[in-house]
Amino acid sequence: MRVSSPILSREQLKKWIDNRRERWNMKKSLVIGIVSALCLGGSNVSAIVSFPNTAAIASAEKLVISADQSRVWAMDANEFGSKAFDVKTGAKIHTLEEDMKDFTVSDDGTRHVALVEDGFVVYDATLQPMQSKVQTVSINQEKVENFSYAVFVPNSHTVIFLADESDEGKLIGYDLDKKVVTFVRGTQQFGELLTSKQYVYVKGEEAVYVYTHDGKFIREIPSVDDTVLNDIDVTRDDVLVVAEDATAVHVYDGKNDFQTVAPRGFVTAIDRGVQSVAIDPSGSYVATLDEDEQFRLFDRSGRRIFTSLDKRDDFTKGPIAMTDQANTIMIGSEEGTNLYDGSKVMERTTSILIPKVHAAIQAGKKQTLQLSVRQFNGKTKTIRTGVNWSTTSKTIKTKKGIIYGVKPGSYTLKATYEGLSVTLKGKVTQAPLASLSDVDWLKRHWSSIEKSGTFEEAYPFSTPFNQIQGVEAAIGVRESVFHGPMVQGVIYTNKTTAEQKYSNRIKNMTLIPSILKRNINQTEVIHAFGDAYKLNKYKSAVHYLFDINKNRIDRFDIFSYITYYSARIKVEIYYDKNKIVRMMSISQF
Repeated sequence: MRVSSPILSREQLKKWIDNRRERWNMKKSLVIGIVSALCLGGSNVSAIVSFPNTAAIASAEKLVISADQSRVWAMDANEFGSKAFDVKTGAKIHTLEEDMKDFTVSDDGTRHVALVEDGFVVYDATLQPMQSKVQTVSINQEKVENFSYAVFVPNSHTVIFLADESDEGKLIGYDLDKKVVTFVRGTQQFGELLTSKQYVYVKGEEAVYVYTHDGKFIREIPSVDDTVLNDIDVTRDDVLVVAEDATAVHVYDGKNDFQTVAPRGFVTAIDRGVQSVAIDPSGSYVATLDEDEQFRLFDRSGRRIFTSLDKRDDFTKGPIAMTDQANTIMIGSEEGTNLYDGSKVMERTTSILIPKVHAAIQAGKKQTLQLSVRQFNGKTKTIRTGVNWSTTSKTIKTKKGIIYGVKPGSYTLKATYEGLSVTLKGKVTQAPLASLSDVDWLKRHWSSIEKSGTFEEAYPFSTPFNQIQGVEAAIGVRESVFHGPMVQGVIYTNKTTAEQKYSNRIKNMTLIPSILKRNINQTEVIHAFGDAYKLNKYKSAVHYLFDINKNRIDRFDIFSYITYYSARIKVEIYYDKNKIVRMMSISQF
C-alpha cells in the first residue's frame, strides 16, 4: 500500500512539466464550469459525516503506514529524519534522525531503509544500523549509490530501488537478507515507486509503468486526459488510483487486466486539478486534495461522501493517507499532519426520500420541508437544513426550506442533497372553508359564484329539488315564507315568491352566516366582493323569521341590502342596523 505524497520530479524536467501544466490549465478552464454543474448540480449541501481531529503529528513529505496499521512514519527531508507515531493517539513512538531522501519499512517491522547521500542504511526493529557503513549495490562490478526511491515488496525483505537518475536510470530489486540483486533493468521514469502483492508501479510524467517483482515489464497506463500525472496510490490487491492534473481521478483494477472503474474516471466533483490522492487498503475509499487544497472523499463507486473536512482551508497539497476503511485519515497541514477519526464514514448518505406528508398541501398554507436520509449503516434520519428544494410547477413555491401552496393543482417537488436527487409528485387542494378567515371565506364563495354559479360546496341550480337531503328550514317575511332543506348553512327553496308555483328545480339559495358561527360585516364584504352594484335601504326594519324543524331560531331585522351580479346570477346581501350580514341570497335571472 502506498501512503506517501509525491516527491519532487527531476529538476531538469521541471520546466517541461510547467509548460504542460500551463497548456492543460488553459484547456481545463473551459470545462471547469461544465464539470462542476454536472457533478454538484448546483446543490446546496450540508456535511453530516463528522470527522473529528484526534491528534497532530510532525509535518511530512511522505507518510508510511505500518502493515498492521498501528503506526505511521512521517518522513520530512527538511527535518532530517523520520518519526513514528501511534495512528490513533498521535503519540510519538520512535525517532530516526538521519539526513534522508526516502524511507520505507518492511511488513514485519524488522527492516527500515533510509536512502542517504551515498547509498542506503538498513536499521533493525530497534532502529539500530545493521551495517557499520552506508550500503551500496554492485551490478556487473559497478557500484550503484545514487538512490532516489525505495519500497519493500510486501511480506519480504526485498527492496525495489530507483537509482542513477542522473545517469541512464535503473530499476533494481535487492534482497537485504541475501545481499543479492534479484533483477535490474534500465528506466527513464523517475517518480513515485509503489508495490503490491503482485506488481511494482513507477509513476512517469504522463503514464504509470507496471512491472512484476522480478522486473518484467507488464504494461503502460497512459494519461487519460493527455496531461501530466500528479500522484498515484495502490492497494496491495492492485486497485490503482491515478490523479492527473485534471478534475478526474482514474481507478484501475489490476486483477481485471487494469480495466477502469469508469472510462472517464469517477472523481469529478471538484473544479480544480487533483494534486494528491490516497486509497484505503481495502480499496473502498478514495481521498483527494485539489489545487486549492480542498479535501474530498469518495466511495469505490465514485459517489462523493460529504464530510466535515470538505471546507477546511488549512490543508496543503499533501501528503494524505488512510488506514483501512478510512478509520483514520491523515492530511498534511501548514503546521504538521492532522489525524482525523473517519469511523463515522458509515453514516454517509446512500439514499434520500421526500416524505409522503409533502405529497399534499392546501392552497394558502405552508409546510416546513424535511428529507428522509438513509445512511450506509442502515439508519435513517430526518433533516431540514442543507437541502436544495426546487419545483417547476406554478401551483407551489419553495423558499428557505418552506413549501407554499399557491393554487389548486398538481406539482412535482425536487430535493437535492449531497449529490443525490429525488422527486415527489403532489397535489395542492383547497383549504376547508371552515378554516378560512371571513374575508378569504367570502372570496372563495365569490370565486365559486363566478365559476359555477353557486356557493362553494353548495348544490348547483340544476339539481332536482327532491334530491337534496337536509334539515327542514324556513325563512320568510310577511306573507312570503320559503321552505326547503338546509345543508351546511344554506337553505334551498324551489320558488322565489309566494305567487309562483313550486318547481322541482332550485330557484333560490340563502346562506345564513350565523349558523356557521361567522360574524361578517359590510367592510369585509366589500373587501372580498368589491363595490356593490346597488344599495337598497329600508325606511324601517324588515323582519325575517328563521325556523329550523318548525322551531323559531332567530328574527333578522334587516335595514339594508346590496346587490351584486355575476353572469346570470344575482347576489343579495342583507344587513342589520350594525351592518352585519344576516343573509346571503343568490338566484338566477
